[in-house]
Amino acid sequence: METNIVIYIGIYKFIGTIGTLVVLTWWASHRLTKVETKVDMFETRLTGMEGRLDASFGSGSPLRLLTKGETILNESGLKKYIDDNKAKMLSDCQSGNTMTNQYDIQEAVFKFFDGYDFGDFESALKSSAFKYGVTLETIRRIAGIYFRDICLADHGFKPEDLDT
Repeated sequence: METNIVIYIGIYKFIGTIGTLVVLTWWASHRLTKVETKVDMFETRLTGMEGRLDASFGSGSPLRLLTKGETILNESGLKKYIDDNKAKMLSDCQSGNTMTNQYDIQEAVFKFFDGYDFGDFESALKSSAFKYGVTLETIRRIAGIYFRDICLADHGFKPEDLDT
């Protein structure tokens, strides 16, 4: 003999259950976004620490490229790439960013290069990262430091102005 089990749920309990699930899903996604932001900040600090340990850029303020960073910038073709694409990069970097002071400019540039798509040129950067024993993130920060100085000049500042 076959027995069927039937569960009766009232419409209000059903709507309440669905509503609770929606609220919990929203809450969880909101919390995960905050965790992701915190991880991004950790990655930014880690990139800065790696670059300093690799002797690619200094730890003082303002950040500046050291001999190894200058070598990577020049020999990888990164300096030429940035110089050749400077006008478009300035426009793209300024779009959607507040660049009223030196600190905002530096943060906007670093954020810009963290996600910049180098296209076909990225394979050359990966080769340089391997050759010099640094991460691709360190190379992006080297680009950011070089381009930051271009942005500062474009807004009438000098790198030394970051300390004032």
